[in-house]
Amino acid sequence: MKSIVMQIDRRRLRDQIVDQLISMIVSGKLRRGDKLPSEHVLMKQFGVGRSSLREATGALSLMGVLTVRPGYGTHVTVPPEEFLAKPLSWGLMIMGRDRVRELIEARIFLEKTIVGLAAERATEEDIAEIRYNQAQLKAIKKPGRKGVQADLSFHAALAKAGHNAVLARFLVELLPRMRSWMEQQVSVIKGYDQVREQHDEILCAIEAHDVERARSALCNHLKSAGDKLASILLERQL
Repeated sequence: MKSIVMQIDRRRLRDQIVDQLISMIVSGKLRRGDKLPSEHVLMKQFGVGRSSLREATGALSLMGVLTVRPGYGTHVTVPPEEFLAKPLSWGLMIMGRDRVRELIEARIFLEKTIVGLAAERATEEDIAEIRYNQAQLKAIKKPGRKGVQADLSFHAALAKAGHNAVLARFLVELLPRMRSWMEQQVSVIKGYDQVREQHDEILCAIEAHDVERARSALCNHLKSAGDKLASILLERQL
């Protein structure tokens, strides 16, 4: 394979490697199913060390752009049209552990307000919808996309129960950015048992219209999820 790019400036190496690889996918130089050169070759062509390269491929693997399989190499799994169709979504998803923590922090701040309003304002109809989404999550035995969708639907129902359209819209815009991460997460942690229990705590607080309990349960839930996600990112970068 011919040399890919000129050597990269050493500022924010991981981000620049990610940008180069995405550019190659968008331009068609790398297509779905293509195998990337070996680490040794990429390190030489990019002019970077192994840790920076693994951080970049780990981030793209977490997004589902690359598949890394020991003994088989690293392959492209996303076609260029997906990047062209969703540039903002991909851009927001290319984050290291620090940025992931910032996103989780922002989500906690937003949903803490939302769940407090839900505890105050939820009608019986709202609570029934939250219960329904929790039941859907409990009915799913194997981790995967259906579980992630049920999880997101539960949080969307909380936002609806808060009866604040602006806050609900913010959450609707934020949650899809988390989808790919969450799908990767459930495959690693092999289940949703803890999430179900944490959702039950939130639901009980909403049913009791207990604002502080609802906020506390929501914070515990999202902090736990954030810690697991950060751990997954770290493992993939080692």
